[in-house]
Amino acid sequence: MNFTTKSHYAVNALADLEHLSGHNNPVSLRDISLRQGIDLTYLEQLFRKLRIAGIVRSVRGRNGGYVYAVKPNDISIKSIMEAVEENLDATNCAGTSSCHSGQRCNSHKLWDDLNNVVDKFLSDISISDLAEKSKGPHIVLKEIQ
Repeated sequence: MNFTTKSHYAVNALADLEHLSGHNNPVSLRDISLRQGIDLTYLEQLFRKLRIAGIVRSVRGRNGGYVYAVKPNDISIKSIMEAVEENLDATNCAGTSSCHSGQRCNSHKLWDDLNNVVDKFLSDISISDLAEKSKGPHIVLKEIQ
């Protein structure tokens, strides 16, 4: 599991789209690029993947840009990361249990459990949640017993 700039930029850009869109008005990638400090060419590549995944759609014309293809409530952080081809697997075997010379390694269960925790965590946060709760933590800390 290695989170790269692809997912960071995609999540930040989509949160900015939520902020700038004002009820489904198209937002230009140039505006997002300037606000987020993301190279426009790189942002175009990310939004192409997001469009193919059905997360955003492009609007042509003089006031064109991008809008959400579905409600932001229905777009999980996990789906964004998967759309930009982020590797969300912490195991060395892609979950096949053939980590160590074709056999399950001693720590496979640990990494598989981590995959499940991360998967649930990222699935439970929508882009709307991120935009609304930008000032508070997303993780409810539990007391260690």
